[in-house]
Parts: sequence; C-alpha cells; structure tokens
Amino acid sequence: MAEMSRRTFIGGSAAALTGLGLAGMGHAASRSVVDAARRALVDTEDSISLERARLITEGYHLYADEPTVVRRASAFAHLLDHMTLDVLSNPLFAGNTAERPRAWTLLPEYGLTVPAQARLEHDWLREFDLAAEAPEEIRAYWSERAFGGDAGIGHLAVDLDTVVHRGLEAVIAEARALAETGDEWAREMRRACIIACEGVIRWAERYRVEATRLAEETSDAAVRAALLRVATALEQVPARPARNLFEGLQAIVLAHLAVALEGHGYSVSIGLPDRALAPFAEEADAGELFAGFLLKIAANSVWGGTSKTQAITIGGADFAGRDRCNAITLAFLDACDAMRLPDPHVFLRWRRGMDAAVKAKAIDMLARGVTQPLLVGDEETASGLVAAGIAPEDAWNYCVIGCNEIGIPGKLSRSATGPSLNHAEQLSALLQEPEAQAAADMAALLARYEARLTRVLTQAFQWEDDWWAAMAERVPTPFTSALFDGAIARGADLHAAASYPHGCLFERGLTNAIDGLIALDTLVFQQGRYGLAEMAGALADDFADAGLHRAIAACPKWGNDLPEADAWAEELLALRERTVARIIEEQQGRPRVSCHVVRSLHWLDGLQHGASMDGRRRGEPYAACIGPNPRDVRRGPTAVLNSVAKLQPRRYYRGGYNLNLTLPPNAGRDVAALGALVEAFFAHGGQELQVSVLDAAMLREAMECPGRHPHVLVRIAGFTARFATLSRMQQEALVQRAEDAALTV
Repeated sequence: MAEMSRRTFIGGSAAALTGLGLAGMGHAASRSVVDAARRALVDTEDSISLERARLITEGYHLYADEPTVVRRASAFAHLLDHMTLDVLSNPLFAGNTAERPRAWTLLPEYGLTVPAQARLEHDWLREFDLAAEAPEEIRAYWSERAFGGDAGIGHLAVDLDTVVHRGLEAVIAEARALAETGDEWAREMRRACIIACEGVIRWAERYRVEATRLAEETSDAAVRAALLRVATALEQVPARPARNLFEGLQAIVLAHLAVALEGHGYSVSIGLPDRALAPFAEEADAGELFAGFLLKIAANSVWGGTSKTQAITIGGADFAGRDRCNAITLAFLDACDAMRLPDPHVFLRWRRGMDAAVKAKAIDMLARGVTQPLLVGDEETASGLVAAGIAPEDAWNYCVIGCNEIGIPGKLSRSATGPSLNHAEQLSALLQEPEAQAAADMAALLARYEARLTRVLTQAFQWEDDWWAAMAERVPTPFTSALFDGAIARGADLHAAASYPHGCLFERGLTNAIDGLIALDTLVFQQGRYGLAEMAGALADDFADAGLHRAIAACPKWGNDLPEADAWAEELLALRERTVARIIEEQQGRPRVSCHVVRSLHWLDGLQHGASMDGRRRGEPYAACIGPNPRDVRRGPTAVLNSVAKLQPRRYYRGGYNLNLTLPPNAGRDVAALGALVEAFFAHGGQELQVSVLDAAMLREAMECPGRHPHVLVRIAGFTARFATLSRMQQEALVQRAEDAALTV
C-alpha cells in the first residue's frame, strides 16, 4: 500500500464517545466494539490502495474475449474473489472496499484523477498526482480505455426490497428463466447479471469463513460475539431473504459496497432503509447495530476520506398518506447523533403528521449544531414527481440519491445526471451579443435570453443522450442493474431499463442570475443610469468601475421577501420551463426532464467563469444554494424562507433543490423557535432545508487550533464535512457565513 505524499489532518480521537451520545447504546461490551471501529476509521490517515485497480485490470485481461457486459461482470467477480477482506476494523458487519479504512479505492475505468471537488475540499490534494501512484502497466492499460469523468456513474439507489426480502438467488433464478430470450445484448446482459450476483454471494461466503476463523482466534468476548453474529447472518444473506434486523442490515451493507466496487463513485444512496427494514422494527432497540452500520458505510473508501454523499433517507408518508416512521427511523437519528460522521448523511422526509418523537429528535439535533438530518418537504417533492409523470405509488417512494437530487430506488436514477445550465454565465454571455445590447426593455432582453437558452439546451440534451448511450455500451454495471426493476426482464443496463427514463438539468448560478436581472432592470431600464453596453463592458473588465459595482450592490436582492425582487425568480424559472417544454415537444420521444439546483460546485464554477451581473467578480464562487448569498441577507431567516417558499417546487424542481439556512447560536438553539420556523417553511411550500447552527467564534478557534473542536461538523452545500479537515478557503467561507448570519438575526 502506497502512502499519500501529503497527509490529512484527522481531528481528535474517538476515545471519549460518551460525550457524543454513545453511552446510551447497548451494553458496555457492544459500546467498546463500536468505539474501536470508530477510532479505526476516524484516526486512520488516507493512503492509496492499488488492489481494486490491479484486480479489475487482471479481470479485463482474463476475459478479454468476452462481450463488454460479460467482461465487466467477470472482472467484478474476479475482484470479489481475490480482494483482501478487512473484517476486524469493524467486526460488527462484513464488507469493505479496500484493505483498510480510508485507503483510496481507485476506479481506473473512469481515469486515475482526483475529482476536482475533492481538491477544493482539502488543501493537501491540490497538487496530488493520483495517476503517479499507479504502476506503469495499469496506467498504460487504461490510458486509451478509460471512459473518463473520474467519478463513475453513481446518483442512484437500488431496490432494497430485493436486497432484503428476495435475495440474490431469486434474482439469479429470474435471469436464468429468461436467459435465452431477447436479442444478443439482452442475453449477454442476463448472463452478466448472473455472474455478478454469484460473485457477490461467493464474496459473502468468504467473509463468513473469515469471520468464523477470527472468532476462534480472538480473546475479546465482545468481538467474538460480533464475528459469530456476522458469520451466522452470512449463511443466509445476501443470497436469501433476511430473517431479522441484523441480517437485513448486513445484506444492505454488502449490496451497497458491492455497488461501489463495481464502479460507482459519488452518490450511491442507501435508499429508504427504515421502510425496507420495517418488518423488523421491534428489534430496533439495539443501538450499536445502527452505529456500526453507519461506520461501515462511512468506511467506503472510494477516494479515501473525501466526501462521497452516500445519502440515507428516512421518514415520510406513502402514497396512501400513511406515516412510515417507525422505531428504525428513530434509531438512525440516534446513531447519526452519536457517531457525528460527515458521511453518510441522513435526510428526513418532513411532513405535518410525522411521528412526534422523530420530529422532536430532528429539531433537537439541528438546534445542537449536528447539521443533520437534512430536511425534505414530503408533499411538495412527491407531488412534483407525480406532476412529472411518475405513478403516485412510486413518487411517494422517493429518496435522495446524492447531495440533494431526488430519485426512486430501483426505478429512477438518470434524473441526477445530465447537462448543466449556469444562468449567470449565460446571462453574462448574452450581454456580449450586439443584438442583446440593443434591447429596448427587459421583455426584449429576456426574449433574446430565451432564444439563447433554446440553442444551448438543445445541444446539451443531445450531449446527454449520447453520453448515456456511450456509458451503457462501454461501462455497463450488471450487478447494480440486477437490482433495478425491469432490468433483467428487458435485458438492459440500468439506465436503459429504468422505469422512468427522465433526463435532468443541473441548474447553477440561479441566485446570481436573479440578482443580475434585478440590477439590469433597476439601473438600466428604471433609473437609466447605465446602458446595456456599459454593463457588458463592466463584466469584461471585472467591474473596474467601482461606482457601478457599488450601484449593483445597492440594488434589491433576491431572498429578502421583497415582491419586486422575488418576481424575477418566477420570471426566470418560467422562461426555463417554456424552453425545456419546447425542446421536448420538438424532439419527439425525448425523456421528460427534472430540474434541480446543484450543490457545492459553486466554487468550481466560480473559479472557471468571469464576472456575473450580480456583482460577483471573476473567480469568486457562485451562490451555494437556491437561497440568497449570505452577504445579501438583509431581513433575516424568515424573509429568506418566505422568498424560497414562493418557488413552486412541484412545478419547477421535480429533481430537488438545496437551501442552506445558517443561524447563529442565540437563534438556532431555541428549539421551539427553530421547530416553528421549519414547520412554517414546509407548510408554505418549501421543499428542502439544510439547517446549520454555526458559532463564528468557535469556528475561528477550530481553524487555528483544530484539536480543540475535533468533532465539529459543517454543512457546505451538498455535503457535510469535519471542519478541521477542510481547506483553508472552505473554512474561511464558513466563518464568513456564520458572521453574516449573526448580523441578520
């Protein structure tokens, strides 16, 4: 194992977990096993594992004569048959993606590069050359074969009912029954699904044998009990249906980590585990199981200790209006509170009639600064999916499948991957066009913008279609596909087989564009102080005219519950919706489109783009969410929520949006007030809310002396992180956000 050329700072030991709430979890022996597992994860430095890259490359050589999908499945099974099993770092569950926690599991099929977002999160990754860590034979083999994109597919959730209640042997039987039907691709796909599922079953058997052996060797009674429980469970799962809570959790762990090993990077979701495990809810008093489960998922070491946005969604109602909260829902919240892990992150589907204990626990956690759970408005989100053409029984089974994107387990994933639209960038480009500079009023300018958007999005959607076709052809994922509804029956890769082949449009720079429209309307057409050509020149010279820059800053800003400002948000979204509808109508058969506001890529976009009409200078980040820039919040959090609640998510955001709400301690720690704020937001049409209670002084102290606040978690936009491990740039931005929040409450 090659050591990283630079090391990560890991803040604090896990020795004193009673302060984090673990003291109430099970008996002392179980707590000791959880404590050791957490310490093994948190106190381990990042390193590089070459094992997956080596074994996948071997598999590609061994099965070079097979069709692509069979070759992929066979290489995957070869990996599972020969990879090192790490049982002891967390003996509560079987499953690992590398030899030890935080050892980077490489995906050479997509290129040996560090994702750009990870470089922004961590200073030590800025100059790190991941490809240099791989042997020349691996680099040479994949130099012309890698699909590119570095992150794999991801943004999906498999069907947990199949994982927990049917088992992989049932999937294999279904594929064998249809083995000789359909065209050649369908037959090859089913053969590949069988190979992949059989590989996972053998993988589980390897763990059973190893757990049994280690149980005989250890002198620690608690570890022995944990290992024997694992070994017993693996006699049943994942091959056959789970018979109890532990077997259900163990089956989910193995399926989840197998999906990651098959080649999915960011955003492999756990789906809705409290629903899948509901038949075992009476067993949910074993708190150490859920703590161990979260630790095992957190140990998924694709890209080591950087964020992977593995979402867990709990709570909410079904399509009949029944609240689906149960003891498992509360157990996940308790474990999340106790473990304080940045990943996986937990989303709670919020509804008015939700279980009172679950609601109280969630608000209490947020008020104490845990940053989780993230909250999703059940009614608006499910109704938006129904409006997009999804059957109610499926729409009400939605989950979060990434930072904040919405999907349906085993049925809808493409809605989280697609072309991007940066409104602020497009508005800046529009103002450089002579025809746009001649616009007599805002209506004429917006007409030019709509024409530009039509051209841009027509090309973008064609790119998306071509990309998905190439993905299915070059890097199919038969194991993951086998856990998607209809994939085996159709003999198709998951994206071609998904019940709802909806496309997606990632929306960026929305807040900046809204404020840009307000500035143009105010300064050009209402006050007549500047011309459109002057505005275009100001963008080109990065606002060298300080007077103009101050004038833009003084304009009304979106997100302050000002009707004259908020109206431009509706105008921009309606324009986008008309454009997308026109393209769909003109391109017969094109999938319907979901839209969502993208997460923390605001830094990456900002570094790549020039100035924008809201006054943002070249290289500065765009707004981090659908709400206002923190520096532009002038009337407090209630005004922010009132503005965002006007945005009609069931019409405009079937794919989800993210809203960051930052509160200072004096406001956020008032549990009753925070609960009322959250209830009011969702009652008035809100869709998603990420509450952060940040103490600016404490963050500054943590920035200078990380060891004093080792467990402080912060929500950036689409991911959660330990404050102490973030880049200096991210830390300073969070401190500024906390200071801005303190000025408006």
